[in-house]
Amino acid sequence: MPDEFVVDASVAAKLYFIEEQSDLAANVLRAANRLIAPDLIFIEMASVAAKQVRRGLASMEQGASAVTSVAALMDRTVPMADLVDRAFQLAADSGFSAYDGAYLALAEAEDLQVITADEKLVRRAREANMSRLVRRLG
Repeated sequence: MPDEFVVDASVAAKLYFIEEQSDLAANVLRAANRLIAPDLIFIEMASVAAKQVRRGLASMEQGASAVTSVAALMDRTVPMADLVDRAFQLAADSGFSAYDGAYLALAEAEDLQVITADEKLVRRAREANMSRLVRRLG
């Protein structure tokens, strides 16, 4: 198993909220030597945390803790300004969301894989012949 990943929000959220495959996500991420992400992960984590709080699945304190803790999880975050051109190209050419394009752009630049629990991203990467850049959690 590679020891370096681009981490997307679908996996990072599993560390902070009880979800299917939370234990697996914790094991994979704790075993990694280096975790990086676009700085987009901060706003995505805020979105996930807010949904968990609104649905009554987490307290306000748990949500806030997840939002602030994700920074400590990452060894490095990359500014979206460095990724936006390639993210746009991937979204326009291959049908990825610009958000997923940012994770993929970073994976390409760093020669890593995006670790994800997002089946749509896995499927779309396969359809775009970009499976080498994506690793499904589990």
